[in-house]
Amino acid sequence: MEPFQSSVKMLKDIIDPEFYRLLKEGAERILKNNYIRVLAHFDGDGGSAAIILTSALRRAGIKFHLGFIKSLDGESFRQRIGEFPDIYTVVVDAGSDQSRFIEEYENVCILDHHFFQENPFKGLNINARQFGIDGTRGACGATMAFVMALAMDEKNADLLPFLVSGVIADKQDIGGYTDLNLTLMDHYGKNLKTVRTLNFEGQNLTDGITYSTDPFFMDLSGKPDNVRKVLDSLGVSPDKSIFDLTEDEKRSLGEFLTARLLEQNSGSEGIKYLENDIIKFDHLGFTSKEISTLVDGNAKVGMNSVPIIFFLGDQSQKEDMINNWRIFKTKLIEYAYRAYKEIYEESNVRYFYAPESEMAGAISGIMMLYLLKQDKPLIGFNVGNNDTKVSSRGSRRQVQKGLNLSTIMRESAKEVGGSGGGHDIAAGAVIPRGKEKQFVETANRLIGEQLGRPTI
Repeated sequence: MEPFQSSVKMLKDIIDPEFYRLLKEGAERILKNNYIRVLAHFDGDGGSAAIILTSALRRAGIKFHLGFIKSLDGESFRQRIGEFPDIYTVVVDAGSDQSRFIEEYENVCILDHHFFQENPFKGLNINARQFGIDGTRGACGATMAFVMALAMDEKNADLLPFLVSGVIADKQDIGGYTDLNLTLMDHYGKNLKTVRTLNFEGQNLTDGITYSTDPFFMDLSGKPDNVRKVLDSLGVSPDKSIFDLTEDEKRSLGEFLTARLLEQNSGSEGIKYLENDIIKFDHLGFTSKEISTLVDGNAKVGMNSVPIIFFLGDQSQKEDMINNWRIFKTKLIEYAYRAYKEIYEESNVRYFYAPESEMAGAISGIMMLYLLKQDKPLIGFNVGNNDTKVSSRGSRRQVQKGLNLSTIMRESAKEVGGSGGGHDIAAGAVIPRGKEKQFVETANRLIGEQLGRPTI
């Protein structure tokens, strides 16, 4: 049996009937068109979802145009949808909360997993949260794209690698798959080759640790000479692949790196990410984590289309795709070290300024998981010419205590004339330039209220 196929049950047999009905309705609307516009969120999850949807459309003989959404404020979203009002548009990994700004549009199908406010949208808004699915851990944008692709044709089950890459990009794999992600993996991926090993990408350990940002190792990430010294001291060849390590080598290296993470304030959530179940997709030439980081890294340097073109079959893009990934990793590591030295403290939140809007979220994730104490969420600002992009990150323990950054971003942005939203553990906003301090003051107060802390 093929690793991506099920011998008996189909999608309709394993998900909520109303969920399946909506997906089939969306699939029928898509398939009756000979040209579709796809708009995906501008990140690793959105890029993975785009690969799934464009692959499914091409197989169905439907021409398509693919675009990416950077700004999720209401006005920008409405303008983007209104560019081609007569073309059927599929929005993935965004759009549910923004649908209130395009209520009259009927020829739009939204596939999303973020928090949203109900509204009388005339198109199709298919969101995992409508069916009791945890959109923070149990379904991402690529998940929603995958189930839509299955509703179009069950043969699209072989697009599962890009569901996995989206899950990893949204860090929904930490601690194991749950909810809809688990259901789909159990059903369509039961024969995959999975190896439990150190959570690195790259051809060898030197590259794997040098370019590692998840996890991020102080004084090792971005510093190949230091990496080689550590590997030499442990008696581990720097040219070895993670798949060729002996159990003793894996244990000694794992213990050293765990100690490094503990020294730099990493909490249990970050330490769990040191080892993971890595899936080898031999037919694609990359592991699950490598696909995810290639898609995300290219997106972060503005080259979203390169990995999509490659995974649609154009092998000539491979070298550019990998070079873009190296550029992204080098910049991200440099920015993380810089931001770590320039953290501002409030009673209930920390914040910093990022040099690029596409990097703010990634920097926030690194510092929240691996470099800062786990007592406060973190906000990153990227100040532009007219507005400021905001990214925020918390921890699962903070969420368990009541933190909801989606609410924090939405209410704090509203206070200063902007808009925001996202997940409880990670969310973003767009606000007018110059309102950063007022935004922080509001966020600090609201976080204190959520977590039952005083605002000093």
